Amino acid sequence: MDDRFTSVWERRNEIQPYVIKNRADSDWSKRGNQFLIFLIRIKDENLIKKITETQDELSSIPCVHLPKDSFHITVKGCGFLRRSVEQEDDVLIDNLQRIVERAGEILRTFNKFDALIARLNIFPDVVFIEVHDDGIIGELNKKLQLIPEIRKIRFDYPNFLPHVSIALFKSKQQFTKLINSLEKLRDRKFGTMTIDSVELVIAHLHRRRSKMETKHTFRLEKREKSMA
Repeated sequence: MDDRFTSVWERRNEIQPYVIKNRADSDWSKRGNQFLIFLIRIKDENLIKKITETQDELSSIPCVHLPKDSFHITVKGCGFLRRSVEQEDDVLIDNLQRIVERAGEILRTFNKFDALIARLNIFPDVVFIEVHDDGIIGELNKKLQLIPEIRKIRFDYPNFLPHVSIALFKSKQQFTKLINSLEKLRDRKFGTMTIDSVELVIAHLHRRRSKMETKHTFRLEKREKSMA
């Protein structure tokens, strides 16, 4: 397992939670309402059931908001889609097809693989479940940074840690209780999933519930070179 997750966990009592009372009113989402992202959807019903059961166990703690609309593992955040670039991590809508083509060239070199979804942890902005995959998703992130139409961001490789977010913070009320609950649930295992595709998605923000629109699905099925 990745020791960097342990380092994150060891800082849990130092965290000052980043509070978002309304996701649509956050400074981040005010920049735009269409965010482009490569992600891996959690589709396994048993995994989803175990995740929502864990959310239910945390639901009595007043500081957390528990979104249940599309559990996923982020592979690479790209930026806000725009007609013209306003900030350096904005993505031109006119470049979308080129991004799909370049990503296809990169992702076709990867085979499907398994990942263990296990252990609760916490960042300043989310409660999450760790994803352990021998570094493959990190390698996907690293390779996608080669696409010139999208920029490297703060949490990209080598700082990238794959995870499934399960809670945001809507206040600081009883935050210590949340930490205590996570300590009791820390070593929970959710299961193993086979990852055989990556999706390029537009997250439509400024909605009561964000909508994930899939623009393209990339199958991870590396083809062996012909011996002919």
